[in-house]
Amino acid sequence: MIVKVGFDYEDDIEYMICPAKVGRNINQLQKDFWKWLYDRENQHPYWFEEEEEGNVTYSVSYRTDAFVYWLNKVRFNKGKNVARLIEVPKTPPKKTIRF
Repeated sequence: MIVKVGFDYEDDIEYMICPAKVGRNINQLQKDFWKWLYDRENQHPYWFEEEEEGNVTYSVSYRTDAFVYWLNKVRFNKGKNVARLIEVPKTPPKKTIRF
């Protein structure tokens, strides 16, 4: 299943492909991804650290590759990748999510 992933701007779009069983639950998976992404206990490469006036704050910086990473390495970590990024889909997307 092809999933269209939109960001802040209308033209800022990426696509991923995944099995239909994953795509059917894409909205719930996105919520689970956000919980994982913003949990400071999770050591992942998407943390962004800033220091201002001696105070350190943390935020995240990510794109669709972070969601694909989470799907493949955290949520469905059985060794076989279930999702990947694609450039231009050959068929129309079945689902759309926004970050």
